[in-house]
Amino acid sequence: MKSLLFFLISFLFIIGCNQQPKPQVKVVAASTNIAENVINNNLFEASFSISGMMCKMGCAKAIENNLSKMEGVQKASVDFETSIATVLYNSSLLKTEDLALTVLNTGDAYTVSNMSSASNKKSGCCAKGTCKKETCAKNKT
Repeated sequence: MKSLLFFLISFLFIIGCNQQPKPQVKVVAASTNIAENVINNNLFEASFSISGMMCKMGCAKAIENNLSKMEGVQKASVDFETSIATVLYNSSLLKTEDLALTVLNTGDAYTVSNMSSASNKKSGCCAKGTCKKETCAKNKT
């Protein structure tokens, strides 16, 4: 009796997860040529909450993939357990609203909140692009 009950619950769980609507993937592409030092000076890191995710491999991975495909995004990660997304992006190509719109376009059930963005610039000689290993080692002491 217990094994039948366990089988029934497992079956219902599997069916429930598979009946979630598949997110529609919409990708917007643009091509631009920007000097590397300009890109490095415009790197920002955005962090925001995503609600409405039902599963790790379907929802969180689809959002992460769509964010990673965006022009100007260097790195994107979505943590299903904490519902937090972190994106390293070029602020001259994208705005935080673009990131939120990509999440919203991934599926109808997702909402974005608590958006924060900060510059990812290095200080001192590294910010000028003249950083050398020995110079930074001297500055640390």
